Amino acid sequence: MSDKGFSRPQARRNTRRNVAIFLVLITSVMFLADRQQTSFLASGRYSADNVAMQFLGFLASPIRGVGSIGRQYFERSRAHQDNKRLKDEVARLRKYENQVLDLEMRVNRFEEILGMDNSADIPIERIVARAVSETNGPFVHTALINAGINKGVRSGHAVMSVDGLYGHVVRAGRTSSRILLLNDLSSRISVMSQRSQSRAILVGNNSTRPKLDYISADADWRIGDRVVTSGDGGVLPRGLPIGHVDIVDEKNPNVKLFTQGKPVDWVWVLPYKPTPPPQGEGELDPETLVENEAENEVAQP
Repeated sequence: MSDKGFSRPQARRNTRRNVAIFLVLITSVMFLADRQQTSFLASGRYSADNVAMQFLGFLASPIRGVGSIGRQYFERSRAHQDNKRLKDEVARLRKYENQVLDLEMRVNRFEEILGMDNSADIPIERIVARAVSETNGPFVHTALINAGINKGVRSGHAVMSVDGLYGHVVRAGRTSSRILLLNDLSSRISVMSQRSQSRAILVGNNSTRPKLDYISADADWRIGDRVVTSGDGGVLPRGLPIGHVDIVDEKNPNVKLFTQGKPVDWVWVLPYKPTPPPQGEGELDPETLVENEAENEVAQP
């Protein structure tokens, strides 16, 4: 046997020993690195996560693109349907608009012929205020507004919201006022049906549905009639929207208020001034008034 043959077992043992030593060294280095350089390894893991996230995002971009195309298609289809519906509604309302304009022109012409005052009862001036609910006031359903005499608010003025009549002022202070709501038990206002012009008194009953009272026997009230202020008594202007008739029973119809169940934050006060009585009324008796009118007619050329 040659010397080379005798050295093969020894060479294999040396190789195994060197490999074992190398593995021990690598393990020791990794152990020390994990113990002392945690931040370095963590940054490496974060970098790997970022790369993986970017790669996965690149792969998912086609899927998101297909999904966005589907959403855009459905949105455009819905927009097309809404556009068609709105066009049909505009075409339907245009006929009524022409009728309203024609009737308005005729009414204005008749008022000019008759010499009537065609000015509206609702004042143009508005006093804007903020309303807050009141829980411990003298009434059950009231509200307070941050406007008073300093802004021109007086007792009896109507208070409106964006939906309709909210109430009326029962007491005006220097910087605040108390509003009595329409459904309070103490509320009484004159109203009428916008369809039939039938008169009634809207009586609050501390519920969500005030009632119509003092209705004449020949009055025509139906479910769905729009209820507005009649202006009778000169307390409130004529034509303020209130609600619509909800239930008609044998005794008193119920009215669903336009403001019922809706939050009211901002309101405006209408400084309505009723028609004043004739000047000097009560100072002269009727016979004297007739004589004065006769003298005026004779004095005219």
